[in-house]
Amino acid sequence: MLFVWAVIILIAGCTSDAHAFLYEQVIEFNVEIAPNFRDLLITNDIHITNEFYVIQKIGHIYAFGLLFLLLLNWIKRFKITLMLCGTFAFMTEVLQLFFSRNGRLFDVGIDIVGILFSYVLCRAIFLKTKEVSRYENYVK
Repeated sequence: MLFVWAVIILIAGCTSDAHAFLYEQVIEFNVEIAPNFRDLLITNDIHITNEFYVIQKIGHIYAFGLLFLLLLNWIKRFKITLMLCGTFAFMTEVLQLFFSRNGRLFDVGIDIVGILFSYVLCRAIFLKTKEVSRYENYVK
């Protein structure tokens, strides 16, 4: 399931038209051989009043939160899972630049919100259910 979810994130992130992907299930790729990596730093395209933009960002939170849970279930180590998910978030944004998409460091931050939400949730569940010994195994 982890591999399938990672592939879904990659496809969703690299398809040329996010709107068509979400609403019409159209998958199409446009390759950009020499992207401008400075585009990662653009912040003037943040439109929190745009409904589709907000839906995309909620999708980022959900996608990477679920990725964290699936990866943690496999690796069973919080720190390694946090590092791998954060790295995957960064790499997907860089990869988007090669597919004529808007790869942004801002989106990495949104992905990390989802990752940290899942981390805090798991930690709280372990500690609340008194599975302290199991939690301690995950933080080694």
